[in-house]
Amino acid sequence: MVMYKNDDLINMMNLFSNPLFMAGFSAFVNKAQAEGFEAAKKALGHSEYGKSYPFTGDIYERLSEWYSMLGFVPSVRFNQLTEENTKLKTENQFLKSMIKDLQLNLLTEGGEQAQKVWGDMLDKQIKVNTELANSFFDALSQFKTNT
Repeated sequence: MVMYKNDDLINMMNLFSNPLFMAGFSAFVNKAQAEGFEAAKKALGHSEYGKSYPFTGDIYERLSEWYSMLGFVPSVRFNQLTEENTKLKTENQFLKSMIKDLQLNLLTEGGEQAQKVWGDMLDKQIKVNTELANSFFDALSQFKTNT
């Protein structure tokens, strides 16, 4: 844990109330939003402000990390993620429709096979019942002739 002295806090408050610091930070954030943090650090190092106040790059970087922890991301990264999300949604929809088609084909083929098996089973049952009835009538007619 880092402990700050009152003088450190006063210096920090003075730094944040400095319009040049805030203008530099605003430019840094805008550049980071447009092109990413690495490009913003590089641009800050080459800028007149970055040369005049070289220590601010670290502060800006820490503030940017803090913003990142809060969930802020550069617009370039956001656009990349949005594009990837759209691509994945499209791919997901394609795969869902493919699975649905496969399930329907399987159900259709399975249904046709089940109907064929059911029909064959009924035909065999009818044949067995017919043979049983014929055997019964043959036995009945033999019984009548023997009596």
